[in-house]
Amino acid sequence: MRSLTYAALVAAAFFWGGSAIAGKLLLDSLLPASVTFSRFAVAAVALLAVCLAMRLRLRVTLREHGQFAILGVVGVTLCYYFYFEGLARSTAINAALAEATIPLVTLGLSVLARRERSNRWQTAGFVVSYLGVVLIITRMDWRVVAESRYNVGDLLLIASTLCFGLYNFLLRWFAPRATSMVQTYYIFAYGSLALLPWLLLSDGAVRDLGRLPGLPADLLFAAVFMCVGSSVLAYVFFNHGIEQIGASKASSFINLVPVITIVAAIALLRETPSAAQIVGGLVVLVGVYLANRAKQTDPPIEAVPAAEPVPSVEPVPPAAEAAIAAPADARESR
Repeated sequence: MRSLTYAALVAAAFFWGGSAIAGKLLLDSLLPASVTFSRFAVAAVALLAVCLAMRLRLRVTLREHGQFAILGVVGVTLCYYFYFEGLARSTAINAALAEATIPLVTLGLSVLARRERSNRWQTAGFVVSYLGVVLIITRMDWRVVAESRYNVGDLLLIASTLCFGLYNFLLRWFAPRATSMVQTYYIFAYGSLALLPWLLLSDGAVRDLGRLPGLPADLLFAAVFMCVGSSVLAYVFFNHGIEQIGASKASSFINLVPVITIVAAIALLRETPSAAQIVGGLVVLVGVYLANRAKQTDPPIEAVPAAEPVPSVEPVPPAAEAAIAAPADARESR
């Protein structure tokens, strides 16, 4: 039974890690607006079906509707506008490396809002990680800085991580009372509605939606993988893992996500890592390691109460963010 739980967690990491690959493949044939809208609209409908099948209570307060709308706009609309526009102009490898900094963005916002206190390891990790990001977006070439010749796609991917860090922070701040499945349904639904102007204003994006059923088999598989696998099944598998082995242990599988993305980008997209990506990526990972080291070496920091673990709105699952932020006794009690 435990082996099935671990297999489910690996599958969740695989779905999340493969989402950038599926998105990159689809962006070769479809516009970013149509890819983004179809992904979250389909996922919202699928989650609604799951909620109804499980007979979950969908009724929430007017205040919670407002909170879910804000979370949908920040964590879906803005985050994935920047993400898919950036992915169309950059590489899946850079997307994976940028995503690794999301927990640190969340921490930084919490510290600025005085909801948490940062210790020396977390501060060092934050600084080192963003040094790695600078190496990646400048391609270790001083002329990029001197002449402001940055890759727009990389800057958009960084903007996406900032939005998702803000989403994680707001999720903790609001701490909705609805079950995690219901929360995700409303967040995806409101996020999809807010994506409509982008869809309608992008020339050809609506026509793209009509082309979806006629896509070649490989692209149709990529669409289903992203809409259902990355946005629904991954959450179900991850939540199952939390229930079986606790959020603390389950969240460790999130470390597989950028690795899976990078390996798949090299194998399937034929992306070749540059020297800047290799060096910058290693620096980012060292920064993440230093930040995580705090959990073993320093006393627990003061933190806001975490909401019930919430499912994925990739690139990095907020479920893992909430799990990591929760007090140790709360994590293991699941």
